Amino acid sequence: MEKQERRQPEVSTARFVWSFFKIGLTAYGMAILQQIKTLIIGNKWLSREEVDEGIAMVQFYPGPIMYNLATYCSYRLKGFTGGALASFFFILPSYLLILFLSWLYFSYGSIAWVHPLFIALEAMVVGVVVNVLLDFGNRYIKNGKNAIIAGTSFLLLLYHINALIVILVAVIIAFIFRMVTNDDAQGGKVQNQQDSISLPGKFSQRLTAIGITGVVFAAIFLTGLLSHNILAKLLFSMFKVGAVAFGSGFTIMPLLQQEAVVSHHWLTMQQFADGIAFGQITPGPFLITATFIGYKVAGFRGSVAATFGMFFPSFFYTLIVTEIYNNIRQHRWIQFAIKGIMSAFTGMLLWVVISLGKVSLTHPLSWVFAVGSFILIRYFKLNLLWVFLMGITVALGLYFTGLAL
Repeated sequence: MEKQERRQPEVSTARFVWSFFKIGLTAYGMAILQQIKTLIIGNKWLSREEVDEGIAMVQFYPGPIMYNLATYCSYRLKGFTGGALASFFFILPSYLLILFLSWLYFSYGSIAWVHPLFIALEAMVVGVVVNVLLDFGNRYIKNGKNAIIAGTSFLLLLYHINALIVILVAVIIAFIFRMVTNDDAQGGKVQNQQDSISLPGKFSQRLTAIGITGVVFAAIFLTGLLSHNILAKLLFSMFKVGAVAFGSGFTIMPLLQQEAVVSHHWLTMQQFADGIAFGQITPGPFLITATFIGYKVAGFRGSVAATFGMFFPSFFYTLIVTEIYNNIRQHRWIQFAIKGIMSAFTGMLLWVVISLGKVSLTHPLSWVFAVGSFILIRYFKLNLLWVFLMGITVALGLYFTGLAL
């Protein structure tokens, strides 16, 4: 039977970019995952399966996972130009917020109000991640094999095994189950999808764009090795972290600390901790903390250099991996690997919930924030923007009335 190309609903680039700007303005940490899924799947720009495949794919290469996923979806839908614009505007809100907070911090040095916001937002993120965990569990833990992979992944993370190794172990277990049972993770034969989706733009045009991006990648690397200029050092320092670190912001944070505090002495440990706090109370990718570091080192220009260095490698990797993945995604063994990864991701989400809960749910009121956000999102379907705005308002109200968390 001849394959038919499935067409996505038409959407203007302006609307598409604005949608990612709103996510960058309103979503925190792992809550970004739910916002992206709601946007892309809700508008039927990609199917749930395609977004889930993207979630599996972006865990195979370095960079912040949520930024990788946003870039993957935007590149799949709008090609290089649209993908670059969407990725830029996805980061822009958090960059501007951190830039302002950095100026405030280094000018006046007081962030007493950060503490209650930090506690409230972290607690609300726990509620959001629990909701995502339940969704993934319902979708991917269908039988004992899925549960074994999820449980194994959870235990490996519990013992501080690198997330990449966890993913590889999950894939190996999925392949073993396939060979032993001659079956896939859902108990049936893998069915090749009849529909395929071509990436926007001709392959030669996309290849040219990726080639130019690769030249920029190499130029940053060479500049960092050869130049002694402070901006070049800052750019290369953040570039190294973004180019080699796997996982979420929390797993990348030690490398960031090594560069900013230990190797270059750009920040004190207290300043670094405050920068991490800013990265968590502002929406968007957690690693926007790079902006804070850059501002401390070289002002506005430093903030631009550090932010670009942190996120550019992920953008470049995503373009390459998406091109390859789009051609091999229908292969049966890739499908088995995806099933294993999504089961593993469910177990990893459970670990995230427990880890966040240990540090976030330390006060009775923090439980109120966590449970409240979960109920509002799961049962009242309230937009995350309103949930977080409500939480921020309540937290600040408690602080200024002397009832700080």
